[in-house]
Amino acid sequence: MKVLNEPGVLWRSERFFSTPSAMARSLFFYVTRCGHYYYDKNYDFRDNCEISKLGSHKNFFLIYVRSGTVHFETDSTYSVEQGQIGLVDCRRPHRFYAAGNAEAMWLHFDGSNARAFFDQILAFRGGRQVMTPSGECHAEQEFAQIISGLRDETITEIECSQRVYRLLCGLLFPQYASLDKTAEHPVAQAREYIAAHLFEELPVERVAAAVNLSPSHFSRLFRSSTGFSPHEYIVLHRIDEAKALLHSTALSVKEIAYRVGYRSEVNFIASFTDKAGVSPATFRKNPL
Repeated sequence: MKVLNEPGVLWRSERFFSTPSAMARSLFFYVTRCGHYYYDKNYDFRDNCEISKLGSHKNFFLIYVRSGTVHFETDSTYSVEQGQIGLVDCRRPHRFYAAGNAEAMWLHFDGSNARAFFDQILAFRGGRQVMTPSGECHAEQEFAQIISGLRDETITEIECSQRVYRLLCGLLFPQYASLDKTAEHPVAQAREYIAAHLFEELPVERVAAAVNLSPSHFSRLFRSSTGFSPHEYIVLHRIDEAKALLHSTALSVKEIAYRVGYRSEVNFIASFTDKAGVSPATFRKNPL
């Protein structure tokens, strides 16, 4: 529907509403309102207006700026420029405004683990709420498909959830979307090195040296590319290998512990139980 009487929003702008089903609220990501706006310098949305008090607004907000600049004031002040995405928790104090002409697509969304995504995205980015999506993220297309789908009533709740999920994953793992997965890439090399030396001690410094990177640079690259710290990845890889050995061999728990890089059976049992939720002996009897 056309937007009427919203200061600073030009007549070409459109806005659409969506009321999620009980199932969507429980299981999916869902959009409560979205739009394609054209702004002028008079646009100034503040969180003390009546719209901001509506349930369809008090959730999470994503905006993709197609041209110009949209400014934000939340816990900090920042600007979202052409080709960038802004992410805001509209339950917190906020203000959006334009100092000149701008165009953007936006959506309000929520979901059962939306908060966890929001917190993790900001944690990975040092609290920064402005991001430049990779080309592989197809952010503009995802926004456009959600908006047109709600306009034409052709998008299902499942498809809408999937598109929001892809957007969030693209923001959570920006390096992964554009990662060169060839064998020459440092992260690919590191994963191969870890697999080949899993039974040995693997401090981050050793793995970083194997791919000719400093430990700090390697850790940042590995985390942004995989979502795991190198240490967490190694631990989980060891647990997965231990599960396979418990299921397919008659090796003792102690032997398996040494085969997957632990030098103490006690430490292995504690680590396995923490990650798998059951002890190695219980897992062997009832593989999950």
